[in-house]
Amino acid sequence: MSHRHFCNIAGHEWECEGTALRPLAGDTEPSICMCVVHGVPMEEGDHSQCSIELLACPEHRGEQLRKIAAMGANNPPAHEVETQSTMFTDEEGKRTFGFCLWCNQDFYSMAEVEEHNANDMQGCSVFQELKDEDCGPPVLCQMLQNSRLSDQDGSKKSTHRRSSRQKPRRTNK
Repeated sequence: MSHRHFCNIAGHEWECEGTALRPLAGDTEPSICMCVVHGVPMEEGDHSQCSIELLACPEHRGEQLRKIAAMGANNPPAHEVETQSTMFTDEEGKRTFGFCLWCNQDFYSMAEVEEHNANDMQGCSVFQELKDEDCGPPVLCQMLQNSRLSDQDGSKKSTHRRSSRQKPRRTNK
C-alpha cells in the first residue's frame, strides 16, 4: 500500500511504497514511514486523512542537500553553534510541535494540530477564506518562492510562473 509525501523542494506530492530516505535526519538507508498523527507505520490502517510528511522526493533530494550545504557554508562552525536546534521553536524560543502552512500559527502539541484541522480546518481562518480559491497554502508558497529566488552562489534567479495547466494542488481538505 502506498502513501503520499509532499516534496518541500519542488512543491508536489509524491507516492511512497512504505520506506523513504531521510538524509536530513541522518539516515543513510531508507526507513519505515510513520504516521505523524498516530505514531504507527503508514502501512498499518488508513491514514488518508492524516497530515502528510514534508520530505524531498528522490528526484529533488540532491537539490535539497546542495542547498543545505550552501547554507552551511554561510553558518559558523558546528562547535560555535548552540547544541539545541531552533528549527522547532517560536519567536520566544519556546519549543513547538509544528505550524500551519496556511495561517502560520505555532502548535505546541498534536492535540492543538488536530483541533486546528478538525471539521474542514474550521480553526484556520486563512484556509476558510481561501479554500474555494485555486491556490496553495500562503506560507508554503512564500517559502517555495524564497527558496527559488537565489541560487547557490547567492545571485538572483528569475522566477517562472506556472502555466495554467500546472496549477498547484491543495493537499488539505
